[in-house]
Amino acid sequence: MEVGKIRESVDSRRLSHLLWEVGAYSTLLSETALASTSLTPATAGALDVIAANPGTSIAEMARRLPTSAQGVSQLVAKLEALGFVERQLGERGHGVALYVTESGEEARLEADERKRTLEEELSSALGQRDYDRLLQLLTRARPLLAGKAEAHRAAGK
Repeated sequence: MEVGKIRESVDSRRLSHLLWEVGAYSTLLSETALASTSLTPATAGALDVIAANPGTSIAEMARRLPTSAQGVSQLVAKLEALGFVERQLGERGHGVALYVTESGEEARLEADERKRTLEEELSSALGQRDYDRLLQLLTRARPLLAGKAEAHRAAGK
């Protein structure tokens, strides 16, 4: 084998491997796009969820996102420290409701613009038809994968 060349693994054409690899590249490109901001891909995603669901709770977010309540709590703590999210008393005077602040909305819009640029590059490289089809397939796969992940989480696996 040539120095500096790594052979493709046997699993390199399996869906699970491709999803892992594409996910890793997506994270890397998102981190690079957001590098000059205060956000990471995870905090930007959490900020998007809070903006779309004002008054949501950490528990509600943990049910929606592919992370634990503890993970969501850490993301929210980071967003609070940045001044992008604030906690308020929940409905009926109990629990905690999360809201995006004005500076959080500005940061979210900037992050969205950077992410949009990445998507435009991908769309251009794939062509609009393939890009739309990929988006459609991933949108269909998301609830299936989320359901499987939830079943594994519930079973303690």
